[in-house]
Amino acid sequence: MLERPMRNPVACVACRSAKQKCIHNDAPPCDRCKASGKGDQCHFPPPGTSAIHRRPKRPRLDSEFPPHSVAQSSYRASEAPGGTSPSNTASQAQANVTGATLEGLDPFDLLTDEVKNSYLRCGYKWSFHHTPTLLLRIRDRTLEPWMAWAILALAIRFVKEPPLPFKTQTDASNAFAAHARQILQSDLETPSISRVQALLMLTGHDWGAGNGRRAWIYLGMAIRLVEVMDLCQEPALPKDRLPTRDEFIDAEIRRRTAWTCFLMDSLLSGGKGRKRSLEASDMNIQLPCERESFVFGEPVCTEQLDGRLRMPALSLPVGELGIIAYSMRAANIWGKVARWACSDVINAQLPWSSASQFQGLIRDLEEWKKTLPTRLQYDLFALHSHNAVDQGQAFCYMHCIHFMSYMFLHRAYLPVLGPHTGADEASKSYSENKDAWKSWQKTCRTKLFKEATMVLDMLEEMRTFGVYFLRGLVPWIGFTIYTAVGVMLYSYNFPSAEEELDFAEKAKSRVIQGSLFLKEMKQQWPMAETWFETIKRMQAYYKTVHSEDGPISPDERQALKTAMIDYGALQPSPVQKQEPPPASEQNSVLQQRAPQPALMSPPSTTPNYTFSFVSPVQQPFLFDGDDSLSFDINFNFSNADMEAMMMSATQDFWGSFPGEVGVGYI
Repeated sequence: MLERPMRNPVACVACRSAKQKCIHNDAPPCDRCKASGKGDQCHFPPPGTSAIHRRPKRPRLDSEFPPHSVAQSSYRASEAPGGTSPSNTASQAQANVTGATLEGLDPFDLLTDEVKNSYLRCGYKWSFHHTPTLLLRIRDRTLEPWMAWAILALAIRFVKEPPLPFKTQTDASNAFAAHARQILQSDLETPSISRVQALLMLTGHDWGAGNGRRAWIYLGMAIRLVEVMDLCQEPALPKDRLPTRDEFIDAEIRRRTAWTCFLMDSLLSGGKGRKRSLEASDMNIQLPCERESFVFGEPVCTEQLDGRLRMPALSLPVGELGIIAYSMRAANIWGKVARWACSDVINAQLPWSSASQFQGLIRDLEEWKKTLPTRLQYDLFALHSHNAVDQGQAFCYMHCIHFMSYMFLHRAYLPVLGPHTGADEASKSYSENKDAWKSWQKTCRTKLFKEATMVLDMLEEMRTFGVYFLRGLVPWIGFTIYTAVGVMLYSYNFPSAEEELDFAEKAKSRVIQGSLFLKEMKQQWPMAETWFETIKRMQAYYKTVHSEDGPISPDERQALKTAMIDYGALQPSPVQKQEPPPASEQNSVLQQRAPQPALMSPPSTTPNYTFSFVSPVQQPFLFDGDDSLSFDINFNFSNADMEAMMMSATQDFWGSFPGEVGVGYI
């Protein structure tokens, strides 16, 4: 009797998912992964978890409930040992329902053409994907499961109809993100490129959902894996020959993964307790090459962040830098602006001095603009041109990083409640340079208004490109528009004598258009709901400054100014425990009149309200409680708490950083 050869005890994840024979020597890579050039992606499932990869592609129809229905999920969760009982919290019940709902569901069945196209429209944010390889791996169902669920979490929000059993696209997105997190957490200690990428994608999902704290934590995990895997150093390539196409693509994927980590670390930095973990000096790799060189696998050498070119032993063609590379340089400047805005340097230096950090950052921004190729310089013609070649969203994204840096620099010196409230009127610096400070504040106001106008004009053009263009916009672009709307709202309420005659009408139109955009964006990115509500409450609060009661007291004015300068102090830090204020400050006017409300939605006890304000030079306009825009001449506070909430919204606007919205309510 012939003896059967021993069967390999464990198959790798890729072979098991593809239902292919896995031949190996008890260690990766297996023969199949080695032959396909994906040896570094060959992983054996940890003991006891192989059943995950043996689940059927489609659910079995052996239940009285429809497959993957909420009813079936709830039944399984309650009947299973250790299931959710009525005494558990709502969040625990939701987690169990989600897990049961998705159990056995193949994510590749949900990756329809609509979903894939929606995801690829945001490819400028997730530039680490080699698109041809990604699409092939989705087709062959060999993409890691956590990557598939993370893609769904980001892209499902843009489809016309949510998949069953979910009622909304947002519900589905949150469920898919939770499932991806669950899979990742089961083996997060095994470093891999795809795990870093999935963590970054979940960071983007959580920030857009308003979960700033969780976004910051998951970003930190990704950074640690980047450091463990040494992704910030040039990958080892052969020294005696030119790299092959696949070798160059793999090396570029590594670089782009590290650069995406650097980008998100820079953009979400700022505020209290959110310092960058990856500095420019840590990035010892070349910048991402132009998109076509990456797609076609044509080896090139590009500049580093500081402009130096480190040619390998065997010279390669020098590749051009594209939108992604210049976005990294803009993000590096933003990281420095965010740190400056949280420091005491603002008060310690005269901003008009050429030696000040303010002027140094302005020079960095101007130098960045000068280095842009002609095609990447910003104007509306270039915006239309890039949209024609499917790069419009990436073009907007890159310039929004620049716009935000410029606006944050100048808003630090803007008088909060009108032209007569200096930044530090009681300080020695102000008293010794009173005329210079007033002139500087006027200059900052003019430049800030000009930049906000440019952003909102860009928005007006983007809206003409259609819904598919707007669905490809990431939350950072929304935050930039929100910042510009808030600046325009301020300018409308406190006009300057130097403004044009039709200034008020234009400002009003831009505020309305920007607010409409935020209202629409919240359907895809829940964070935009907070921005929309904040603008409405700011609008209502500014009206009180012009009311019969007169302007607010000097104490409140100074408190608002402090809130504007001390960026990030108004909302709970994602990383620091909130301490109660000193007893000497507990009775301050600011705390009496401006408690910190949860801005994600108005309090349940608040009636449907109508907010309007009258500009000194124009008729009023308003937002009403059902989120519509109209006109009215009546304005009345019926609740003192409502006034405090509106004042708080004004402070939140001047003190907010990207990523801080909603961090206290997770």
